[in-house]
Amino acid sequence: MPERATIYTYPWDLADEGIDQALDRIADTAGLNSVSLAQSYHVSTYFLPRNPVRPLYWGEEGAIYFQPSQSFYRESPIEPLVSETVAGSGYMRDMVARIKARGLDFTSWLVFNYNHHLPTRYPDAAKKDPFGHVNLAQLCPASPLTRGYALALCRDILDQFQPDEVNLESLAYLHFNYGFRNPKVAAKITPLCQLLMGLCWCPHCLDYGRTEGIDDVEAFRAEIAAFLRTELAREPNEDDMDPPGCEELAGIFSGHLRRLLDARIEAATSLMVETIALCRQSGARVSFFGGMDPVTNGLDPDRFLRDVYMVNAGVSDPDKIASQRSAFPVGTGLSAIVSPGGHADQAALAAHLDALVAGGIDGFAFYNYGLMRQPHLEWIGASRHAWS
Repeated sequence: MPERATIYTYPWDLADEGIDQALDRIADTAGLNSVSLAQSYHVSTYFLPRNPVRPLYWGEEGAIYFQPSQSFYRESPIEPLVSETVAGSGYMRDMVARIKARGLDFTSWLVFNYNHHLPTRYPDAAKKDPFGHVNLAQLCPASPLTRGYALALCRDILDQFQPDEVNLESLAYLHFNYGFRNPKVAAKITPLCQLLMGLCWCPHCLDYGRTEGIDDVEAFRAEIAAFLRTELAREPNEDDMDPPGCEELAGIFSGHLRRLLDARIEAATSLMVETIALCRQSGARVSFFGGMDPVTNGLDPDRFLRDVYMVNAGVSDPDKIASQRSAFPVGTGLSAIVSPGGHADQAALAAHLDALVAGGIDGFAFYNYGLMRQPHLEWIGASRHAWS
């Protein structure tokens, strides 16, 4: 039986609704035993059907939702953006204290490299495309600024709030269009071009490329830029839309692409390993959300997944849970992200949850408290036998 049933939650929903009233709904109505509270989050626009203050919330661009302890950021040139919703130092501390007082497990939910504020203010921390343009939505894990900020943020969270668990999100390289807002794309882009546009060519990634044996990495960047200018202007055929395999990637661009991909794996995975170790040293469990593809995300799961308590992921087919989890080390669980509003009624949600339990799921992560209507919370509560 699953041991953990959490609900992703935004702090503004707890503050607007009233912390104790919200926790009543989470613990009593929904019957959940854990709260995953966003403490660092990306921009979005939110429809909040139950929120008594703001049914629509225009979120801030990469803010943190607590008052930082400045001592942790002295060695980091990056200064975090504190949300305008944070009303003093007790704003987040009161929420966390009340979560713990209710006997609920507290997870700090942290979004890292998906950020629309910091790349503009600190371009040396941002990804750069092969044409030299700054990605205004993504930080680069190879940048010392990004790495220092990620570790400072974790140290601050661990010291101030002593979470039972830390949920790491977007602590890696991201797909080239991750974070596009109102995108205007009216032509096909091949998977290979998407991959190449998603690579980072900042000075720090170029340095990593040199360590992998790319002698003239600047010339390689220019080669990729010229290739893209030609390929993006050409209408792709059907075969072009097949994703390139590992052998193809290893053989093109004189092997330099494979070397750069290896460099990205070292940059992103080493940061992930260091961050997980920091959390575990404090006594916190670590959960993970996001892509783990070595090519797209630069992550080598073999180097860090054994120290992850739970992977939160969408599970579309309960019959494939065993095969999906078979790639995990022993001791790493699979938690299904479930959105009750995507189901027709309580019976449909119950059938889905029962199927997940029968398939061997290790936990549930319901998404998201503020986005649900009251009946959705009641539907969850009607199925609490699945984890309690």
